[in-house]
Amino acid sequence: MDKPLYNILLAINQPLTEAGIKTLLSGNEAFQIHQLIDTTGNVVEHIVNLNPDLLITDYNVPDFINFEDIEHLQGTLSLMSVLIISSDVNKISILKAVQLGIKGYLTNECSKEELLLAVNMIAKGEKFFCGRILNIILEKHLPEKGGYGALLTAREKEILQAIAEGKSTQAIADNLHLSPHTIQTHRKSIIRKLKIKSPTQFVIHALDMGLITQK
Repeated sequence: MDKPLYNILLAINQPLTEAGIKTLLSGNEAFQIHQLIDTTGNVVEHIVNLNPDLLITDYNVPDFINFEDIEHLQGTLSLMSVLIISSDVNKISILKAVQLGIKGYLTNECSKEELLLAVNMIAKGEKFFCGRILNIILEKHLPEKGGYGALLTAREKEILQAIAEGKSTQAIADNLHLSPHTIQTHRKSIIRKLKIKSPTQFVIHALDMGLITQK
């Protein structure tokens, strides 16, 4: 049986931007690209009815989609991923978007290669944040240097790195030849030792320890 197409919905409400993104992504036969043609009425309701695998949107377009809409959509369509592509440079807004649990964030200055990489990684269940966004996350939330790395075992550092790179529990288990239950046990230990309170902090600690690098 053929693998089902990965349905991507472009909801940016900027025709030229959407056309460019659609052209870039259309080269992958595994992707089925849709555009939100009807932007009248309840935009969120239109998106729910289309039920995409990935929503590519921008919360920074007036009278279109906002943070509350994104939060509602992710609660309603629990299997849907969200990739933000925006010109917003407000650090508070960017951090708020990241805290919503989106799978990726690109700025409008990102290259077409970064866009393709982001979509392909998200389609595999991973995450992607461009370098500028990681810089903002790091700048706002970097904890004081306190030898955090010494708190973790070598295996926990390995798992922290994989989590920060956006890999799923099953993918980490497969790569390390461990059970998902064992990965979850290590994850809980990492959260306890590092006092992690949000998914973003996995990335921050991994960056601080040098386990991953900013793109």
